[in-house]
Amino acid sequence: MIAAALSVSLYGLGYYTTAVAQRPFLPEYHFMKPSGAYSHGLGIIGASMIIVGVSTYSTRKRVRKFWSLGKLSHWLEFHIFLCLLGPTLVVYHTTFKAGGIAAISLWCMLSVAASGVIGRFLYVQIPRNIKGNELTEQEINGELDDLNRQLSASPLGVQVVKSIDESFAAISKSDKLVTTIGLLFRLQSTKRHVRHSVREMIARSHLSHEQAKTFYKLASARAVLLQKTVVLTQVEKLFFYWHAVHLPFTVIMFVALAAHVAVTVFLGYRWIF
Repeated sequence: MIAAALSVSLYGLGYYTTAVAQRPFLPEYHFMKPSGAYSHGLGIIGASMIIVGVSTYSTRKRVRKFWSLGKLSHWLEFHIFLCLLGPTLVVYHTTFKAGGIAAISLWCMLSVAASGVIGRFLYVQIPRNIKGNELTEQEINGELDDLNRQLSASPLGVQVVKSIDESFAAISKSDKLVTTIGLLFRLQSTKRHVRHSVREMIARSHLSHEQAKTFYKLASARAVLLQKTVVLTQVEKLFFYWHAVHLPFTVIMFVALAAHVAVTVFLGYRWIF
């Protein structure tokens, strides 16, 4: 995505850095202007990416017969990729200036993309199974017990489990009054610290490379699961409220986009057709 955005930026760098009032005098103006073949094409490709990204993920998530079609997390990554690259191309389509209906669609699109980044952060805080479906409390406890059983098979594992549990227990007790978002960032920091401590404990042991790798993977999985369970209820509430905002903005964006396309076609701007 970064490579594509960088390529588009470098290709039209001279045009984009020229003052708007001076652009009509450039030889590439008719090709690079929003209704020109190049920029118009970027808008069509970008809008198509957004439509595909939203429709495929929503279908996979909501239509029961598609639930077995790949992991939901993979569909989410595909959705995020298209819905970040698409808006980027649309911004270049505008050549960094927009007005009227196009401006409404543009700002709604950017708001949706920005809120999508926040939604992705909240999404990964909720424990899920290998298919990407949310785990129940019973399933979470079952996974924690399974990880505890595997790690506690050795004295080092017992020590690691105790260290991990104490680290997250201390946070859940001492940070009850902080905001959920602040607590999430604190937990991220604690998880990194725990992983660093586990690596040091493994380094002092006499485990083989393969044993150390497996041991660290189990310890890291327990740390991640504990991190998510500390604020599970709060994150689910935040995710619900986020979705209540994200969805209406998405609808407004598509309505404004449809109006913009209709007006564009009515005025005779039909790209290469």
